[in-house]
Amino acid sequence: MATLRRTQMYLPEDILLELKRKSNKEKTTIAHIIRNAVSDFLKREKGKDWEKDSLWNMVGAGSSQEGDISVNHDKYLYGKDK
Repeated sequence: MATLRRTQMYLPEDILLELKRKSNKEKTTIAHIIRNAVSDFLKREKGKDWEKDSLWNMVGAGSSQEGDISVNHDKYLYGKDK
C-alpha cells in the first residue's frame, strides 16, 4: 500500500453523520470509506480521457466519397459485383 499522508477537510454535519453510521455498520473507519470513494472517483474521471486515446486518430482513416460502400463492398474491394 502507498504511504498515507494526513489531510483535513470540512464536511457538512449530515454527511459526517452518514459516514459515521456507515463506518459502524461496516466496521471500518471513516477515513477508509473516504479513501475508497476518492479512489473510485479518480478512476472514473481517468476513464473520461478516452477522447485523448491515440486510437481515435484512426477514426475516418478509411473514409471515402462513395456513399454505397457498405452495400457494394465487393465491387470496391475486388472489382466485381456480388
